[in-house]
Amino acid sequence: MSKKTESILAIDRWSKYIGIAYKHTDNAVIFPIGYLLNDQMIYFNIADLIVRYHVVKIMIGRPSKQVDVQEKIKKFMQWLSRNIDKENIEVEYVEEDYTSVQSGEIMSSSAKELGLWSDFKKNAAEDTISAMLILERGMKK
Repeated sequence: MSKKTESILAIDRWSKYIGIAYKHTDNAVIFPIGYLLNDQMIYFNIADLIVRYHVVKIMIGRPSKQVDVQEKIKKFMQWLSRNIDKENIEVEYVEEDYTSVQSGEIMSSSAKELGLWSDFKKNAAEDTISAMLILERGMKK
């Protein structure tokens, strides 16, 4: 019987989109999952990802100075924990300061290289990159 590979899930929670990334616990490669719409189905969608990717730990980004956003993220995780309570998953908050700036720079430079656009434009793909950066930061601790 083969053992299922366990994963760590990273979440970049914002009001409209939630960026998601993961890595297997036995290697260092970080994979983007994409983004989810932050709507009434978000908790069920994340619970589905937890089962699908055999998640044993969640790293969620949290800004160090924005207390109002910290409170929203705390409430978000309380609601999520109601859907994953039986899964016994560790939750770690990772300081996410400037991940949006970093992801914007990554997207802008990539887009410029491809000739797609020249100005910084916020989009949902940046939330996915931010989730990857959160996971990367969390693993460096």
